[in-house]
Amino acid sequence: MVMALHLVPRVLKYMECVAQHGSIQSASRELGISASAIHRQIVLIEEDLGEVLFERDPKGLILTPTGSLILELARRWRLDNARLMSTVQANRGVEQGHFRLAAMDSMVNGFVLNLVQATASAFPKVTIDIEIMSPGDATKGVLNGDFDLAAVANAAPNEALEFHWRREFPLGCIATWDHPLAAEESISFSTFISYPVVFQSSALSIRKLLEARHSWLFEQARTAVVVNSIQLMKLLVATGRYVAVTSEIDAGPELQDGRLAFVPINDEDVFKQNISLISNAQMPPSKLREKIQEIAVQCLDNLSVSAGQKV
Repeated sequence: MVMALHLVPRVLKYMECVAQHGSIQSASRELGISASAIHRQIVLIEEDLGEVLFERDPKGLILTPTGSLILELARRWRLDNARLMSTVQANRGVEQGHFRLAAMDSMVNGFVLNLVQATASAFPKVTIDIEIMSPGDATKGVLNGDFDLAAVANAAPNEALEFHWRREFPLGCIATWDHPLAAEESISFSTFISYPVVFQSSALSIRKLLEARHSWLFEQARTAVVVNSIQLMKLLVATGRYVAVTSEIDAGPELQDGRLAFVPINDEDVFKQNISLISNAQMPPSKLREKIQEIAVQCLDNLSVSAGQKV
């Protein structure tokens, strides 16, 4: 069993969660701690400092300037804790240790599965923690030192991040091979929405990009199902009734084994999805992390080839 060492004071964790959710009640549900206990801890800091940490806004609780300073302290404290643990792990060598990975839901049955299998074969004594989350949360987690590595979409350049792998993937329609659209060389978005479709919910990053450039899709689609899981989206497409728009790497395993077909979208203003493998550039060197990063890059390269990309 892996014993985690957490040196970040409990009250700072409470503050982080309240700031993230904009509500003490929401933070209470997330942390499994009573709202009164969270409120009491925050009030104690406010009384000691003589400053208010949160103020009310129509959207919820937001940090005051002093609250933002405290939250930055929490971030640095968390990163120092992660550096300490990374150094301790490095002293154990590459034969044993602990690795933390963040990835998107779309990568569960492809990249994540392949990485776990390859790592288990190379380092059977290494334990791995995996969190499936949004690209934004995964990037924040890497910056905070919560994860050693993350596979994310559309990560913005940041000097605190190290990019180990980065590639663009075009959008297209995924469908079963017996679907009428599978016979086309390419299609327009207008043709795409003339069939029953599965759309990503606003919780997924690709939906935000589609709404920014092609909001009419969601208004004019005849029949649509909206889901917050790429895995569920692909399962619905595999029934043969629905089609969906996504990038090739999101459907890499299904394209590789022939379950689904990929038909490029030919609209001129269609964007490409950028997939990256990132880590925190401020973390101390670790042989284990370097080895698993190499495995992760190879897994992404293999998946890219199956999705029609040249390495």
